[in-house]
Amino acid sequence: MSGFRVGIDGDSLRRPLTGIGTYVYSLCSELGKLLPDAEFIAYSRMTVDALSVPSGRWHVRSEPNTFLRRMPSNVWVKSRCGRLCAVDGLDVFWAGRTLLPHLPSSVSTVATVHDLNVLVVPETMPLVNRWSHRLWLRGDLRRADRVVANSCGTAYRVKEMLGVDVVDVVRPGVAEAFCTVRDVANEALAEELARLRVYRPYVLSVATLEPRKNVGALLDAFLEMRAEGDLPGVSLVLAGAGGWGTGSLRERLRSATGDGVVLLGYVPDALMPFLYRGAEALIVPSVYEGFGMPALEGRVCGTRVVVSDVPELREAGGEGAIVIEPSVAGIKEGLRRALAQGTEPGGSLVEGDYSWAASARRFAKVILEVVARRRESDGSHGHAVRGELGV
Repeated sequence: MSGFRVGIDGDSLRRPLTGIGTYVYSLCSELGKLLPDAEFIAYSRMTVDALSVPSGRWHVRSEPNTFLRRMPSNVWVKSRCGRLCAVDGLDVFWAGRTLLPHLPSSVSTVATVHDLNVLVVPETMPLVNRWSHRLWLRGDLRRADRVVANSCGTAYRVKEMLGVDVVDVVRPGVAEAFCTVRDVANEALAEELARLRVYRPYVLSVATLEPRKNVGALLDAFLEMRAEGDLPGVSLVLAGAGGWGTGSLRERLRSATGDGVVLLGYVPDALMPFLYRGAEALIVPSVYEGFGMPALEGRVCGTRVVVSDVPELREAGGEGAIVIEPSVAGIKEGLRRALAQGTEPGGSLVEGDYSWAASARRFAKVILEVVARRRESDGSHGHAVRGELGV
């Protein structure tokens, strides 16, 4: 049997894509090229029109009961997703958001860990997510056939805090547009920024509004610096979708729009490289991250990057990042240092780069390995699973 079926937690593909969604979507797009023998199925509470489907090779199995589509996503994965999977004869299921559905023993499983919010900063999680991870995270990772992480820092925490071995680190990548924007002329850059009604100079934050992102401390630091005369003519541009638990912060942000704060909300992917490139500095003041994709994207665009002193953010920001304590005083010091560095690009790539194609090749090897081992243990015969990986 040469073909095989791969299922995924399709709720991660909900529009608009955020961090984990971008990670899953980008890897899925590349897997479609790397695994010609595979059939791909995304299982979701939602209908296909609510999802970003990577390509025509991906089929969507939606929750047929309209009432049950209203269930919390993690609860749906644990209670309903497995029933849809059971009829499709999957070979492997990828839990791109970590939690696994209940599956037949014949299905191999791979779980990706993006962070350990529930153990490090549980108070920053929505209640339903906090309790679902407390109930199921440890057990799901221990029963997964393979566990991968999105950073070395997360892999270390998984081993130290949960006693689970991570077989590989599959980091996020960056699209080509983030690499080529360094060569865009200033006039063309200004035209693209004007589409967002953003004008230089500005410092940038890219984050979903939620407690862990520490945007409140950033706002305090910015307003204090403006009052002290440290940021003449410099705006604070905030890009990112609305989150949870930040009602009072949103009011404060709206009130500060007359003091140089620019609220963009969700920004289309095509404009993000220009937004990064035009910034005097990108600041990621989160109290915790499992990686920190904005830090990597800003770094690749050539933007000076300021990150909290969190191992995973140091990893994403690279050696050139300015590292701070995630306090008002620390943020102010980081911005001062960043703005004092002059006009030279602050970002740098590391040897080997960060590409979605390279990350997908690592991940595809994990998929092929679990499928091959399961077939070997089952005594399956026929052609070997084929991919463009040489494995």
